[in-house]
Amino acid sequence: MAMRISIPPLKENNLVRNNCFGQGLTYYRYSGKGSAEIMTGPPAFCRFSQGRLSHIFDIDNQEHAVPESVFPYKGCVCLKFRARGRGKIRGGIRWRLSYGRGDMEFMERLTPEYDLTEEFQDYTFESTVDDCHCSVNDRIFFDIPEGTADITGLCLHYPEPAHEVLFDRPHITALPGEKISFKCSNISELICCYGHSYNEMPPQIIKAPSTVNMELPATGGEGMRFVGIGESANSRKSLFVSSPSPRFAARMRRCKFPQKKRHLLFFGDSLTAYDTGRNYTDIAGAFMPESWSYTNAGIGGDDLPRLVKRLQGKPRTYRLEDFSNIWERTPDEIFIFYGANDAKAAWHTEYKRPATPPDTLPALWEKLALIFEEKAPLAKITLISTPPGCFLYQWEQTHSFREKSIPHYLFCIPEHIKRFNREATAFARSKNWGYLDFHKICMNHGNRNSLFIPGDGVHMTLTGHQLLAAALLEYLQKG
Repeated sequence: MAMRISIPPLKENNLVRNNCFGQGLTYYRYSGKGSAEIMTGPPAFCRFSQGRLSHIFDIDNQEHAVPESVFPYKGCVCLKFRARGRGKIRGGIRWRLSYGRGDMEFMERLTPEYDLTEEFQDYTFESTVDDCHCSVNDRIFFDIPEGTADITGLCLHYPEPAHEVLFDRPHITALPGEKISFKCSNISELICCYGHSYNEMPPQIIKAPSTVNMELPATGGEGMRFVGIGESANSRKSLFVSSPSPRFAARMRRCKFPQKKRHLLFFGDSLTAYDTGRNYTDIAGAFMPESWSYTNAGIGGDDLPRLVKRLQGKPRTYRLEDFSNIWERTPDEIFIFYGANDAKAAWHTEYKRPATPPDTLPALWEKLALIFEEKAPLAKITLISTPPGCFLYQWEQTHSFREKSIPHYLFCIPEHIKRFNREATAFARSKNWGYLDFHKICMNHGNRNSLFIPGDGVHMTLTGHQLLAAALLEYLQKG
């Protein structure tokens, strides 16, 4: 079990999508006797009257992007927004309480009634979650009984915790009936959640354990999640236990590695950053020797230009602080898994122009090569090709956006993905870098739909992460 070296977490990770209404009322619903319309800014804002405006969370995105926001038991949550208008406004947060096998109810926390003024004011509301059955954010909402309210800048996040909770590993791969064992510390309670957030069985609480030994039950889901709860608010960490098919398990267990110390560094976008604890880096890490270590430096929404700027230390680069200590441990191998955001295409170009122009790619790769030659001259560098996507439903989703003139991107257009991968292959060959062709692996898979989140088509399911983890382990084994 290789040791994971974490990069600093975001201090504020907004769970609200389309928080300033740049995409109209996407992710929002209005109900009432009045109306709701989008007004142009800057910033854009929603003007609504005599009714309720709700933000419906994309639960799949939430669980994959911010897994610690799922099962927020004994956590503190912060709601922020800006509003102006006439009359009063009240907000609320709603969670699902999951009791297993689809049984659920809802829990709400209401803000005070705020008096609106003619100028935009900032409002902040904090609340705590005190029920272990609380498994996922369901929505936030705002009510205005009379008058008109303008609202923008919505943010729901869990304040940065004091991370004293520790597990001896982030991930375990096991089959039903096999025994699992792990150690944990600084934990007052351990929540045992069957089937991740979609519980097959109600969550169970184990008081202040230091060691857990148990037989993995056949839950019928993807596996289990253990959530360690510390003494302070938001002090939570998770350990995931995934249950792949016996074929996948055997494939990963066959891989053998030398015990000599090695450190692996992974750069990537959300395909690398998401699913912390059960993504391809953590699944593969569970099969690496204890003398090995790795850092997952993936950042959601990233592209090659931003990666280069961040590695160069350019001021005002998004999440520049996350890379402040990235070279403290010199990597023996560096993996680069990019392309999903570089190859996306905007609607106003008729999806014909990738976000990162292809003619700029050679220079970007060359800048990366110079950085790696300076920072880790002995490291083996490997590019992982961008997987395919572009399912029919992705095209269908663009129709409603176009009808409403909502700015948007289309991901994984085959011609753009193939162009990006061709450029990456050519550069890797010119520099004698390694190349792991995940695109080809996905194309040869018997059920490509199973590799990507339904209705999303970009981010990987647990099956997708397992497929890449197995390929990565076999690649590492070959040296």
